[in-house]
Amino acid sequence: MFTKVELTPSQKYEMEVARVGFMNACPFFAYYFYSEMTEHPTLDIPTAATDGRRVFYNPEYMAGLKPPERVFVLAHEVYHTVQQHPARMKHYTTEDNLRGHPWSQQLFNVCADWVINADLIKNDIGVCNPAWLFDPNISGDELVEDVYEKWIKQNPPPKGGGSGSARGSGAGANASTTGNNNNPTYGQSRGKGAGKPDPKAQANGGSFDQVLPPEVDPVTGKEDIPDEAEFREAVARAATAAKAMGKLPDSFKRMVDEILEPQISWREHIRMLVTGRIGARHETWDRPNRRRLVLNPMVIMPGRRGFGARDVAVAIDTSGSIGEKELSAFFAEVGGVLADVRPKRIFLIWCDAAVNRVDECSSLDELAHIRAQGAPGGGGTSFIPPFEWLAEHDVSPETLIYLTDGYGAFPDEPRYPVIWAMTTDVDPPFGETVRIKL
Repeated sequence: MFTKVELTPSQKYEMEVARVGFMNACPFFAYYFYSEMTEHPTLDIPTAATDGRRVFYNPEYMAGLKPPERVFVLAHEVYHTVQQHPARMKHYTTEDNLRGHPWSQQLFNVCADWVINADLIKNDIGVCNPAWLFDPNISGDELVEDVYEKWIKQNPPPKGGGSGSARGSGAGANASTTGNNNNPTYGQSRGKGAGKPDPKAQANGGSFDQVLPPEVDPVTGKEDIPDEAEFREAVARAATAAKAMGKLPDSFKRMVDEILEPQISWREHIRMLVTGRIGARHETWDRPNRRRLVLNPMVIMPGRRGFGARDVAVAIDTSGSIGEKELSAFFAEVGGVLADVRPKRIFLIWCDAAVNRVDECSSLDELAHIRAQGAPGGGGTSFIPPFEWLAEHDVSPETLIYLTDGYGAFPDEPRYPVIWAMTTDVDPPFGETVRIKL
């Protein structure tokens, strides 16, 4: 974590002016910021950054910007957060590719900057410094992944060069979708109050910030970001406040609609959720890291384990509302995800109003065999029995994935994460939700 510093009186005044301008220019992002995020001034970074919960900024860097440029920076960082770029970057880092293309965090950050800056400029939010990234061929309506893929296709790695062009130190900073000349188009200052070209951004190819992975609690392993229900509620409140002020641009309305009714495929969504929950941690405190034990002073750190996860539970609603089409698609995708995260054990719980059968397996071949046996059940619906079964058998899975239509009695929230794969628009009282639309 970056060390937080106290602002000087003049810096406090400068940031207060920026906050007022931020609220006036972009109440949607400002309300979300004050609801879910905090400022973190620090000298440990040269410019600005966000991890999805904090906006980090170097107060000396911010002091060198004009007031409307500070507004632009604040809006830019919250934009990254509302679009969940930290979590998306972590997912692609875990997968080590984006849609099968070589993965570069730096390039993704640059592509995100192009999209964000275009939208902020279009909606006249603050002022974009002349040195900051801007490409007239990219609009704020584009998906960052599409921009990334377009750049990779226009700048393919040399034959035999592997993924070096996307991973190299200069790929992100000098990327441009306008051609293969690798010269970025810098920001176009709009309105009065723009300062001189930002030298730190110029030295970094036009980028003035970093997108950081969400902070993880070392004890619980939980990421310090809002869960899906909290996030959606905060976005809805911020949108309502901005609408009341008459300051919710059409592009932001579309953003809100996509967040509240995500257009991302449920397959990609569930893969991101599951790998984010259990796919990146391969450590155990049961086996301390022996290399760390020889340090002086001795540091006890978790060791590695052979599996990507211990126990994973998959509950299936067999009340009759889930058909063969949903089951086949669900099993195919979850099977692929579980193959990636390599759980030690999988508990497959078939339940309508009661648990009808529990299958335990340790490989995807066994899972396929179990699936072929058919789904027992067909009665009423209750989601409580699978949670009770896990408690009675002293199983605390790293996550529980529940396929259902959502019409039934819900249990109290357990200690472990729950992902609801819903075929309807029912909102469960806890956990994260993936909408299955086939």
